[in-house]
Amino acid sequence: MQSIIQTNFTGIDGLELVSMPQPTLTDDGVLIQMQTLPVVPTDWKRESNSHATNEQAAQLPRVIGIGGVGTIIQVGKNRDQALLNQRVLVMNPAGSYSEIILSENPDFIFPLPDTVDDASAAALTAGPGTALALKHEIDQSSADNIIITGANSVIGLYLIQLLGEPNQTLWPIVSPQSQAYFHRQLPGQPAYQVEDLPQLSGYSLIIDIAGSRPLIDQLLSRCPNPSLISIVLMAYEGPEPFKFVHEEFDADQYRQFITQLATQKLWAPIDRTFPVQDIKQAQHYAKDSHSRGRVLVSF
Repeated sequence: MQSIIQTNFTGIDGLELVSMPQPTLTDDGVLIQMQTLPVVPTDWKRESNSHATNEQAAQLPRVIGIGGVGTIIQVGKNRDQALLNQRVLVMNPAGSYSEIILSENPDFIFPLPDTVDDASAAALTAGPGTALALKHEIDQSSADNIIITGANSVIGLYLIQLLGEPNQTLWPIVSPQSQAYFHRQLPGQPAYQVEDLPQLSGYSLIIDIAGSRPLIDQLLSRCPNPSLISIVLMAYEGPEPFKFVHEEFDADQYRQFITQLATQKLWAPIDRTFPVQDIKQAQHYAKDSHSRGRVLVSF
């Protein structure tokens, strides 16, 4: 079977498409034939920095990827036999970019209804879970203004959907290049370039998805009494209250996201799909382009 592996830390161009043996089914496992996988920032960060993640993931060679969508083709004797032939979203931190993967954690498998397509389900990986963590921070905040950098990103678009109609005033910040895209995705939601942001009053909470220190500095100059929460920067030197947050995996949340997709209460931002043979092109495109939705790869 084909797999995408990382053998060094030279970055995206060091990836290799190789032939590997199919994993052996275990009593507690299921074999999943993968079809659609997301390209997420964690991928290319791990490929160039051995310290970007935990030690286990830094051991090379390794199959890249953390999740995707596939069909269960074999079921171990200790698992529910009704899983056979089910289409599922699977989280697989040990690597998902293989034609067939072995999954042994029942909490990492999510059967998909017919009303949720492969692309939308795959785009749930590394997206709405982080957005929901940010929403919880906003819900607990007494801020008058919520400023969101990187509002046109996948996580930004998920976050604004999850917020609905917040009690605070929402100020999504997008670049000039992304203004038109943002308005096509959320036509009823105003968006701003940082230069257009008025001098704000009251308390402001900056939700940093973009990870740009110069942008944050500009925003701080327009906000009295600001606080800063980032999913990118792990530290920020300044007098303002700062917090780094990340997703804490919760299987029930993913079941809820799938239900929201199925009932059209949530939609997944999707850009384009590359064949697995073009994984380097796919990652370069996702990394170097302005965000236009989740980039996907297909087997």
